[in-house]
Amino acid sequence: MTTIREKYLEKIKEDFEVLSTIVLQQMGLVISATHDNKDSELYTKIEQNEVIIDGLEVKIRDEVINSIVLYSPRASDCRKIMSYHDMTAYLERIGDLLLNIADFLREVELQGSLYASFQPILLLQLETVKKMTQNAIFAFTCEDENLAKEIIRTDDLVDNNHKEITHGIPLHFVGKTIKDQDMLDALSLSGMSYNIERIGDNATNIAEAAIYLMEGKNAKHIHNN
Repeated sequence: MTTIREKYLEKIKEDFEVLSTIVLQQMGLVISATHDNKDSELYTKIEQNEVIIDGLEVKIRDEVINSIVLYSPRASDCRKIMSYHDMTAYLERIGDLLLNIADFLREVELQGSLYASFQPILLLQLETVKKMTQNAIFAFTCEDENLAKEIIRTDDLVDNNHKEITHGIPLHFVGKTIKDQDMLDALSLSGMSYNIERIGDNATNIAEAAIYLMEGKNAKHIHNN
């Protein structure tokens, strides 16, 4: 027979799954905005999702606290519960970063030469961190250690793409007259790349926490091994 404590723990898991789904959906919407930043319905959905993400983060945090205070979970359960707490915090941060990217996209001239030059690598960054986040969630929920380690190694690719964009933007304007929109595009593109790089870091944090849950070991330097 399922106890009240077990039902409470299952509720945390269910809410975490909903949060994960909304965050991944948000990534898809932001990727769509890279092709059309004038779609008002798209941005309305992005803003609505951000409200849902924030609400779920608060709900799960409260459920974690209540489960510990009310039911005194076993050590193994407590470790899993706190892992859900940490994962939720990382996903909420990813949600904030996605909203930042969407805001930067509003300012970009998609037909401009700068954006056209860097859109392919920007999309590669976004698709990479989306896959990293999706796999990190899977690695955590299914306790897949090998997948978690692969995610950690992938983060180097996102970092390198960010460096390529930030170093390439000034070179794009060599010998050219810089207009106000060019400056806005450059700042927005750099800001987007930075926020994508931070999403990769948070996906890596989820993967590291998954490894800690499985092994009880710090995985911070696993990509060097």
